[in-house]
Amino acid sequence: MSNPVGHRGERLYPSRSHRLYWHLTCLRLLYERFALNHVDQGSGDLIDFGCGNMPYRPIFEPHVKKYRGFDLAGNDLADGLIDELGRMQVEAKSVDYVLSSQVLEHVIDPVSYLAEAKRVLKPGGKLFLSTHGVWKYHPDPTDYWRWTCDGLRKVVSEAGYEILDFEGMMGPASTALQLWQDATITSVPAKLRKAFLWSMQRRIERADKKCSKEWRDKDACVYVLVASSV
Repeated sequence: MSNPVGHRGERLYPSRSHRLYWHLTCLRLLYERFALNHVDQGSGDLIDFGCGNMPYRPIFEPHVKKYRGFDLAGNDLADGLIDELGRMQVEAKSVDYVLSSQVLEHVIDPVSYLAEAKRVLKPGGKLFLSTHGVWKYHPDPTDYWRWTCDGLRKVVSEAGYEILDFEGMMGPASTALQLWQDATITSVPAKLRKAFLWSMQRRIERADKKCSKEWRDKDACVYVLVASSV
């Protein structure tokens, strides 16, 4: 999948006036923690499944032996191709880790996508997955799905995974502010937009920090999980 946000640096370390500053910062911090807690350091192969420009490569690559990106035809950055059936030319049970970052909502058949990730994973191999709970329509090139916390757990578990870690990112109040910001930004005069975004992102951050983890894990903008292939 392509990356509509921009280059790696912008996605990993956005400015305070970036329209997704808090969203992207939270996702980076979660990935950094999950990589430390769930990757056997310095070993194993990882596939970025639907890689776009591989914005999270700098987070995961230092922890693994080999990092490869697979994507649809047309992505010159990818190391391998996802064919029209959603399959990769990768031997079954040969990969230690699969990364799926903001891809699941875009695929036609999430069950088949999760099955392909499981096919290439070794027994006990781990899936790192993030996808949207509540978010606006964003085709890339399509946009089919949103998940509740229970719905995502169900589809991943039924695909043959054991969920090891599961966290919601951005609770209801901060997500509502983010959506309001995005819905109104075009009405703000161009010369004031940077200040408007800076102010809104401060409000979004403050609102999110007041949200309990329990609430965030139930109602989130994004869900991030680690699951083991069983």
